Amino acid sequence: MATFYQNKNIFASALLALSIMFIHYAYALRASSISDCPQLSPRASGPTNPRDLRPDDIKVIAALGDSLMAGFAMEGINDNDGGSGILNISAVTEFRGQSWGIGGDDGAITLANFVNHYNASLEGPAEGSHIVTFCQGNSKVDVLNAALSGAIAMNLDEELNYLIPRMKELPNVDFENDWKLITIQIGSNDQCASCLNPFMGEVTAEKFGGYMEAAVERIHKEIPRVLVNLVGSFNVSEVYGLTKGQEYCRPLFNNPDAILNRVECSCFLFSDKERDNMDDLSANYNVQLEAIYEKYKAQESDTFAVRYTPAKIDIGSFPLEVMSNVDCFHPGTLAHQWVAKVYCPTEDDRFRVD
Repeated sequence: MATFYQNKNIFASALLALSIMFIHYAYALRASSISDCPQLSPRASGPTNPRDLRPDDIKVIAALGDSLMAGFAMEGINDNDGGSGILNISAVTEFRGQSWGIGGDDGAITLANFVNHYNASLEGPAEGSHIVTFCQGNSKVDVLNAALSGAIAMNLDEELNYLIPRMKELPNVDFENDWKLITIQIGSNDQCASCLNPFMGEVTAEKFGGYMEAAVERIHKEIPRVLVNLVGSFNVSEVYGLTKGQEYCRPLFNNPDAILNRVECSCFLFSDKERDNMDDLSANYNVQLEAIYEKYKAQESDTFAVRYTPAKIDIGSFPLEVMSNVDCFHPGTLAHQWVAKVYCPTEDDRFRVD
C-alpha cells in the first residue's frame, strides 16, 4: 500500500486505510484508476446472502448523511465562475456527483463509480451539482444521495422519507429483489452542536445511538436485500488546531480565529474543555455504532446485514490542501478522491460485513 501512494504524504496513508475499510478485500490488484481494474467474470448464480456480495452484485447504491456526503464546497473557491471570496458560487454549492460515497460524475473517483465499473446498470449515483439546500427536492441531481447539509442524526428519518420512495420509483430497479448498498456517514454536526442550546440535548451519545438504530431498523423493515455500511465518527475538534491562523483558510482581519469553520462549528471557540467534550462524544458515538452493528450481526439474515467501518483518521496530520479553502472544515475534492480509492477485486473477493 505504501508504495502505491509513495508520492503522496501521510494523509494518503490514513485515508487509504480508511478507504480499504469501506470495501475490504482479502486480496486485490493495484490500479491507478477505476477504469484500469479488470472486469469480473460472471458467476453461475447470484449471491446467496450479504456476505456473498461482489461489486457486480450491487444494483442500487444510496447514502444518508450530512454535508460531507452531500459534497458541500468540495471544489473550494473558484475565481473563474463569478463572484469573489466566500460569495463565489462554488462556495455555496454541493458537488453531489463527486461525493466519495455516491457520486456518479464521469471520471469522478468515488465508491459509486467503482461499483458501476463492475455493474454498468447500477442505479442511484448522484450526478452534477446544485446550490446548497437544506431539504430534498432536486432528485434529478441527488438521485439516491439523501444527505442533507447541516443534518444531525436526528434528521436521518427525514432523509429516509426521501430515499425510500425515490428508490421505489427508479424505473430500472426491482425493489424487492435487487441488492442494495446504503452508506450512512453522520456525526460531525452533532459534535459541533454539543455546546449549543437547544441542540445539546439531541446530540448526546444515547440520542445519537437511538436515532442511528431507528434509521437502521427502518431500513431493515422497509428495504429488502440490503447491506448497510455504518461509517464511524472522527474527532472534528482537530480541525481547530490544524487551521488556526492558516492563510489558506482565509482568516478575516488577520485574526487567527476569524475562520469560517469557527462559525460552522462554534464549539471550537468556547474552550479546550468543550473541544475535549466533542472528542468524548465522538468516541461514544462509535461505541453506539459498534453496539448497533453487534445487535444486527446477531440478527443477520439472508437479505439484510450491517457492517461498521471505523473512521480511524488523524485530522491533525492532514495537509491543508485536502480541505476546502471555502471554510477549512469540509473535505475538498482531493480528500473525497483519496477516501474513495480502492484496489481492484478478484473474482473470489467479497464485501466484508465483519
